[in-house]
Amino acid sequence: MKKLFFMGIGLSVMALLFSCGTAAKKTEQAIQKPATKTIKIKKECQNYVTKMEKCLQNAKGKNYSEIWKTCEGTVMWELLKEYQDNGFCFDEDECKQKVMDEINKCKEERLYLFRRFYKK
Repeated sequence: MKKLFFMGIGLSVMALLFSCGTAAKKTEQAIQKPATKTIKIKKECQNYVTKMEKCLQNAKGKNYSEIWKTCEGTVMWELLKEYQDNGFCFDEDECKQKVMDEINKCKEERLYLFRRFYKK
């Protein structure tokens, strides 16, 4: 009877150790996510992407959403001034619309930048 009791405890311990080892392996696989894929930046998005990258690299702070908002506002302002200075639009409302159109064309690049810098 003692042998059967100890054999039952031994099998229980082995089953427990096996299940823990399997769970640890699954957890390790979940942690090792594949790297963010790189995307090809469209020609019309080059200006926006370079300005955002520069701002995000130089930004300081702990709250990433605040850093992102600040950089996006700064880049929008820079693009607006650039459009006005180069005469790409006639009035401020038209310039604002052109800036928004340019940014909306770059949704994929914008999401890529957000994820890339968020991981840092």
